[in-house]
This record gives sequence, structure tokens and C-alpha cells, in this order.
Amino acid sequence: ASSCTSCLDGKVSAAGSTSEDDCAYAPCSAGKYMTENGCQQCGENTFSGDGASSCTSCPDGKVSAAGSTSEDDCGYAPCSAGKYMTENGCQQCGENTFSG
Repeated sequence: ASSCTSCLDGKVSAAGSTSEDDCAYAPCSAGKYMTENGCQQCGENTFSGDGASSCTSCPDGKVSAAGSTSEDDCGYAPCSAGKYMTENGCQQCGENTFSG
């Protein structure tokens, strides 16, 4: 060959590659997952680590921002008036108590 051909947009290959089949998307960074079209950001209430092929949902009742990178990013949404936060999420205030 008289020259080398570049891999398509967003794809990479090792030095000395001999075919377009050697071109592949680089592994996705944490907070993203691999699709046919390359890396996409994980949506709200999900997370992923490095090299993920899918995003993992936060545990029941927990939420996270789009692009979260670990389960540690998942947390309970703020409690509404009349409730308070516990380790298990929002609980209703008892008699003779309140929250704003």
C-alpha cells in the first residue's frame, strides 16, 4: 500500500492493523455505554463504570443525574413537606411533628 487509511469517525485501531475490521470504538468511559454508533451517556437514574455495554439502574427509590459513574451516585430524592429522610428513603412525619 502507498498510504494508510484512517478508521471511521470515533473508531480506533492498534498500530500495524491490516483491515477496516481492526477498527473498533474505544471502550466507553464511566457514565457512558457502548451502542452501534459509539458511546452514549447513561440516562437519569442509571450509572455505568468504564467499558460498559449498558447502564445499570439505581436501586429502587433512588435517583441519579445522567452520566452517573457508580451506584454511589444514586441517592434518594429530597423529601416533600410532611416527610423526613431515613436510610430507607422518605418517611411520613409522626403525630405532633412536621417538616417543611
